[in-house]
Amino acid sequence: MADLHYAPIILLVVCELLLFWADRHAPLPGWFHISVVVILAPVLVILPAALRKRDGDVVDDLRMELTGMQQEVAKAARRYKSLLEGAGNAIFVFNAETGALEEVNGLGTELLGYSKEELSSMEGRDLLHVDEREKFRSFVYQIKRRGMVSGEAMRFQRKDGSLFLGEINARLIDLRDEQVVHCILRDITQHDRVGREVQQRNRELSVLIKILTGITSGPGLDGVPQDTLVEIIDLFDAGGGTVHLLDADGKDPHLSVSRDVSPHLARLLGAFVATAPERFKTVRLAGGPSEDTLLQGAAAEGWSSLTVIPLMVQENLIGVMHLVHCSIPSYSEREILFLESVGKQVGSLVERNRLFAEVNWKSAELLRSHHLLEKASHNLSISEIKLKQNLALVEQANLELSRLDRMKNQFLGMVSHEFNTPLTSIISGADLLLKHPDCTPEDIVVLTAVLEGGMRLKELVADLLKLIKLEARGGEMAHVPIQLDLFLDSVKEQLKPQLVQRNQTVKLTQLEELPFFAGDRESLERIFAELLLNAIKYSPDGSEIEVTGEVVDSRALWERKATLDRFNPGFLKRCGDRCYLEVRVKDQGMGIPPQEQQGIFEIFYEIGEIRHHSSGSSRLQGKGAGLGLAMVKGMVEAHGGMVWVESGRGSTFFLLLPLEPEVSQPELF
Repeated sequence: MADLHYAPIILLVVCELLLFWADRHAPLPGWFHISVVVILAPVLVILPAALRKRDGDVVDDLRMELTGMQQEVAKAARRYKSLLEGAGNAIFVFNAETGALEEVNGLGTELLGYSKEELSSMEGRDLLHVDEREKFRSFVYQIKRRGMVSGEAMRFQRKDGSLFLGEINARLIDLRDEQVVHCILRDITQHDRVGREVQQRNRELSVLIKILTGITSGPGLDGVPQDTLVEIIDLFDAGGGTVHLLDADGKDPHLSVSRDVSPHLARLLGAFVATAPERFKTVRLAGGPSEDTLLQGAAAEGWSSLTVIPLMVQENLIGVMHLVHCSIPSYSEREILFLESVGKQVGSLVERNRLFAEVNWKSAELLRSHHLLEKASHNLSISEIKLKQNLALVEQANLELSRLDRMKNQFLGMVSHEFNTPLTSIISGADLLLKHPDCTPEDIVVLTAVLEGGMRLKELVADLLKLIKLEARGGEMAHVPIQLDLFLDSVKEQLKPQLVQRNQTVKLTQLEELPFFAGDRESLERIFAELLLNAIKYSPDGSEIEVTGEVVDSRALWERKATLDRFNPGFLKRCGDRCYLEVRVKDQGMGIPPQEQQGIFEIFYEIGEIRHHSSGSSRLQGKGAGLGLAMVKGMVEAHGGMVWVESGRGSTFFLLLPLEPEVSQPELF
């Protein structure tokens, strides 16, 4: 107010300046200047006195106003304090720049468990869980940028270490010299829990509705197990899962749905479906027994637990839903009841679709049978006519067959007489000439060759006639009890000259305890002699030929079905539940290529070129006419058994001889 004392002087100077400016533009008379001075003089005298009086009044007014303002400020502070403490929520005020807490109400201290003194030394981020502090920094940045943030949820940590979920509504307040953040904090832990439970119930209800919709909407499993498994995995935070279904007989589980589970683990889970419990179960995988393949496989892939949800239909297990977890889940009673209900509903859906499929299949079969019956009725009359024609043809064929059989018998008799008679003359003549005293060494060589050739030819004729008789079912077999060990000793003794010539041995292994069996001794001698001669011929000098045997049942034979079907496709169908004597003759020869193994049992079949064939019987180049193994095959099958070969380093010939007689003899060749 002291500046007002200079106002008269300032007024006078301003007036003079105005007069000076006006006089320059339009000269004013002198009396005008004097008039202005006369008018302003009293003003200049009176104004200072008035101003001094007014200054005193203004100071008093200012003092009164200041006192009133102080009272209002104190009243406002009390009102703010009352509002702060009376608020229904925790309130925090912290510095926007430093993050230091500047104010907190009583509910804030009660919510967090700290005193006001403790809170005054803390920053806003110190009230949060460690994992939320980076989120708090972003929260402060948003407040500075936007001015306010509503409904932000973060986890807070009380003084005692317990956590709660808090919702923050914050506003930035500018106090000129600083900026503060005003925060209202609400504990929404219970509200969030209730909300999540409601959401969980809604999702569970949605799963059941989908399954029920699948049951009532018609046949077809498409998508329902897949959607159900995905929903269950999401609901219970599982890492993955599978659904395995059993077949209609409750066996042979197959994978229906898989989600985030490796094929290896899915196979392991499928292997345990048949032994799954009929109640909900949680299996701890980590630390399981080492012999449990499932626990080993699942734990190796990082899973910690397995939840087993049986799929039931009227107390019958028809499948299993598996859930795998990276941690150990904790299920409430209500959640267990829900999962068991899901298992029953999915089981009902699967069973309903199976019934639909069965009904549709039977309907289609009935329709197809109806069409076939109509067609059969139409063709029946045609078949009757054709049957009469076929009967006439069969009668004619029987007459022709009888004629051919008579011709064959005549041919066999002719061969037996016409071949053997001249061969006997040749052999006896050569033998007689060899004994003549006038034979020269050259004559002896020629006659010996003639004699050996005649004997070999006689053997071939005998073999050929034997094969023809076998094919024609000719010749009776005298079955007598035979003990294989003693029987093979006598056969080995007969072949002693050939073994000595090649410096070879025949080893009989594990034959002493084999049971007796019934067979034709002459045929069996020929069979084993032929096999041993084959082994002698194709094994190197000084080698060992091993003969072993054992008793095998039908199950062991079915395990070798692929091999047996190659050599005798109909054998396994005839063997039934009988036991067989399996004899193996193993040599150390060059082996037989796979593409040749079946052919060697055919008549006139020999491996190698025809130019290598000769009349020898014990040397590698002494190949015969290809009758030996064909005759072995015919004789063994005439006993109701079969023969085959396996080859690697050397060859092994297998013989199966029945320990019990066969009801009907097989077809040969």
